[in-house]
Amino acid sequence: MNAAVAATAAGAASTVIGRVGSDPAGDLVSAALAERDIAGQLARDPDLSTGAAVALGATVIAHRGANAQLSPEDIPEPLAADALLVSGFALLQHGSAAAATVALERFAGRWAAVDTASPKLAVAARTEELTANANVILATADEARALTGAEPEGAAYRLASQFEIACIKLGEQGAIAVRGDRVERAAAKPVADRPAFGAGDAFAGALLVALVRDDPLDRALEVACEAGARLAREAPG
Repeated sequence: MNAAVAATAAGAASTVIGRVGSDPAGDLVSAALAERDIAGQLARDPDLSTGAAVALGATVIAHRGANAQLSPEDIPEPLAADALLVSGFALLQHGSAAAATVALERFAGRWAAVDTASPKLAVAARTEELTANANVILATADEARALTGAEPEGAAYRLASQFEIACIKLGEQGAIAVRGDRVERAAAKPVADRPAFGAGDAFAGALLVALVRDDPLDRALEVACEAGARLAREAPG
């Protein structure tokens, strides 16, 4: 949802596709999307509750809930958009992997991105799971290291051999991206004493909007870092 919020703030029309429970939390998610002018294509699960995540400092505890049963039938056909962001939480976990794969297959727009989501998922990921029908990969330094065994710049170059754009998110240090043989870096504005939960999603949403607008990669990185910092800055203290 944070990616869609950032994309909407950048002037794009955004849609969140997922699965929620038939419970008050599911109603809350739908209402929160509508309040932000974000379209929600949310299947309702009759048995499972709506998923949730809690950030405790640098630790995130997640309950996938109904999203663990996201199915290919929940994915619109055709999936018409200029950009698509698929989370590794859906693509790289049992139960929702088929739906995430179908989303990438049905998408016919310019930019299809996969965010690896966590080092644990990245370690277990097979390359073909990530590269099939995607041309952008986003990962943190730890996730990139789990995927490639390399530090950020080296990891970005390795991943750029498989994707059109490989972007490594470096938190307070900004981000690095490689496209072809060209590397770009962007600094992040410091945000004191604020949680970073969701900042990476905001980064991804803003980056994709900038790419759709044909911004140069260096400018797209700057815009994305600004969006991530803005979310952290505006998050409840």
